[in-house]
Amino acid sequence: MADPNPIEALSTLDADGLSFRPWRFAAILQLAAWSEASAGALAGWERSVFGAAVAEAGATLTAGGLRLWPTAPWRRLLIAEADALPDLPAEVAAVPCTGGFVGLRLDGKRSRDLLAKLAAVDLHPDMLAEGDFATARLEHVRVHLQRAGADAFDLLLPVSTAEFTLGALADAALEFGARIDLLHRPTPPQESPRAFSLK
Repeated sequence: MADPNPIEALSTLDADGLSFRPWRFAAILQLAAWSEASAGALAGWERSVFGAAVAEAGATLTAGGLRLWPTAPWRRLLIAEADALPDLPAEVAAVPCTGGFVGLRLDGKRSRDLLAKLAAVDLHPDMLAEGDFATARLEHVRVHLQRAGADAFDLLLPVSTAEFTLGALADAALEFGARIDLLHRPTPPQESPRAFSLK
């Protein structure tokens, strides 16, 4: 059976001006409000933990190993890079989804060039500044990404499509000198010939 997280099996995948590394986090929670009162509780919690609410900041929030990404109105992804998670208000729904994602850190001077080949999002620093977050289609797969530095991006890939997405990134990196033989590509399952007759 294939490793459900091909990125964890990846040691490095380096090329000219590109570096691929696993991005490890301790937990991911999807937070949701469902009413005005619930949204108010979520905003109050954001202020107490991050010093601002997402709606006021208009961007992602970061504090003490925590990241808060706004994925939709009244929806957030809370990413904890350490084990400790803050207490959440009872008025906010929190769904653990750590096992649903794998993380990839892509950096180097060609990282933007590589993502621009595959992702339907404007990656210019004027549009996606350092710390900014976007949800985009990358080879038809919905991924979350954050500009983690001038030439660095953190990607959350759905675990069910991570191997395909990582393969697409590696294939697109061939022009920069990447070697995709570092990836484990499982042998496709073989089927026995089936006997049938037409009557």
